[in-house]
Amino acid sequence: MPVSPRAAAAKLIGPLAREVLQRQEAIARINDSSAALIARYTGGTPSAVGSVQHLTDLHSIQLALEEAAELCHSEVLTAQPGGARSPEVLAEALPRDRRMLERGVKMRTLYQHTTRYSKPAQAYVQQVSALGAKVRTLDEFFNRLIIFDRETAFIPDQADPLSAVVIREPSITAFLCDVFERSWHSADDFEVGGESQTASQTVSDEVKQTILKLLADGIKDEVIARRLGMSVRTCRKHIAAIMVRLGATSRFQGGYLAHRLGLVETHGDSADSGIEGQ
Repeated sequence: MPVSPRAAAAKLIGPLAREVLQRQEAIARINDSSAALIARYTGGTPSAVGSVQHLTDLHSIQLALEEAAELCHSEVLTAQPGGARSPEVLAEALPRDRRMLERGVKMRTLYQHTTRYSKPAQAYVQQVSALGAKVRTLDEFFNRLIIFDRETAFIPDQADPLSAVVIREPSITAFLCDVFERSWHSADDFEVGGESQTASQTVSDEVKQTILKLLADGIKDEVIARRLGMSVRTCRKHIAAIMVRLGATSRFQGGYLAHRLGLVETHGDSADSGIEGQ
């Protein structure tokens, strides 16, 4: 017997509506339970539940990063200074990053130019790039930074490099996002395909030019190496090659010749080398 389509629809929708209501009630119960447990989980300290949270051990940092990554639904921005990337760190990060990328999270990562010569980093970049991630590199040192959904930022604790600070204050996270964007726009794409050789040559020239600028400013070898993410030994090899190219017999003469030949631009005197203490 033909029946009203509305009656048929109501009969079909009824069980689904009851199931939706039951799930909504279950979600509400979970939220209520988790709210009661947050204070106990974080130890009830004001710094842990506020907009700035200090994490003082590696286990807590890893747990916080994993949680933020799993909750991330839109975008993750990462700045990782230093040269060669640890294979163990990349192996640990790859599954987490793959999960985010596969569910549509946009990912942008900044490394230093010297990371391009790290085989583990090349393999990692090739895999995440195939899933849609974008990776670029800069010449000089920058601070480590991870931002999830432009809401939660992780930065190093200046008092303890092995600790971290988690920031959820909107004005601060917006400022950090702006810092990242400015660095991103001045960085070079990390090529992993056929154009990688040409790109690497361009990057190598940029690294040498940066060394030349820092050398002319009187910066020490150790500081130059740290700022460029390379070993002191490699840095000194570059410096020796630059000195030969300039025909200089001392660092002072090399800096003088670089200025005289217009190879570097200066924005102040050698007092800028005081950045060593920062």
